[in-house]
Amino acid sequence: MTNAEEHGPSNHYAAATPGRRQVFHVPSTIQTGASIAQFEYSSQLDAPKLSTVNGSVFDWWYFDVVSADTDNLATAVVILYTTSHDAFPFLDPFDGALPAQIVVTFPNGTLVSTQLLADSATIIAEDDYSSGEWDGTGIKWSGQTSGYTVIIDSPIAGVKGSITFQPVAPAHLPCAPVQAGETLEVAPHIGWSNAIPDSKASVNLVINGTSLAFEGIGYHDKNWSDEPFFAHVASWYWGHAHVGPYSLVWFDFLDLTGKEFVSAYVAQDGKIVTATCAADSISVRPTGSGNGSMYPPVVSIPNPAGYHISLDLGLEKGRMEADVHILGNLVELGDSPVYGRFIANVSARIASPSGGNGEEFQGMALCEQFKLTN
Repeated sequence: MTNAEEHGPSNHYAAATPGRRQVFHVPSTIQTGASIAQFEYSSQLDAPKLSTVNGSVFDWWYFDVVSADTDNLATAVVILYTTSHDAFPFLDPFDGALPAQIVVTFPNGTLVSTQLLADSATIIAEDDYSSGEWDGTGIKWSGQTSGYTVIIDSPIAGVKGSITFQPVAPAHLPCAPVQAGETLEVAPHIGWSNAIPDSKASVNLVINGTSLAFEGIGYHDKNWSDEPFFAHVASWYWGHAHVGPYSLVWFDFLDLTGKEFVSAYVAQDGKIVTATCAADSISVRPTGSGNGSMYPPVVSIPNPAGYHISLDLGLEKGRMEADVHILGNLVELGDSPVYGRFIANVSARIASPSGGNGEEFQGMALCEQFKLTN
């Protein structure tokens, strides 16, 4: 990977200063030599976090929208990767370093999933926003203070149109709001930054001649690591939701030793209530009958019916108790799936510190899980 400022060469990205514009060029071939990952925030939240893309690392930009209308369930997911298949072996087999995915579901339940491979990639980082293009796939995005837009014009995939995101909640890091010196590790060697925890989103796509247009709840983040995905992950639960006035993002992760790592984020009416990775801040556990509710999850068990989330909102507000009810499985990998992405509705209530249950709220969520061990 090479990078340059707008008016000349720059030093390593870790030395980035606020306000500086950097352009990163990523070749389609896997590089040799060590890759250095950024795991402490200094600036440029949404920039690439690896110094080079060798065969053991991954970095991606993830965008999704889930419809807000429970009578017309639809989703759109776009993911742009810099990785090898060895480092992230959950995609269809590919050569090179620049796969991209488009996955959509129509209200009638039809799922369309396409994987593409770019000839090269360019990412531009300025302040805490980014723009990028995976050349040859027809996929690019543009980010600024007012929001992000993903544009697709891919004859190969049969997809054309746009997805827009207008943020309604502030960005955050795994353990804190966005501020210099904070960690970017949600778990050892797993980086995470969340530029858009929640947004008003619009999807306007034509897929193989069929229109998919809906309004919904949008989200954008990125994950990365300087080691292969399976080197540290036994399981993880992740998801985002908009429930009443609340924006919610959760992460509950087990490493290969069985140690649990968590991240909890809640914003209310556009202001952060909590952003923390304290061990007692959140618990996410599977629900349902039979083995699907077993914890920790293993490859051989079925997917759960949902999740129960218990989340600390602080001394003034108390706890949020949320039940996530899975409505549909958006993607699986294989007959005994190690990965699932789900559309869900959410029922949440606030239990105040003084006792008793407060208001109850309803909303929608998109969530996922990995289960990689037996």
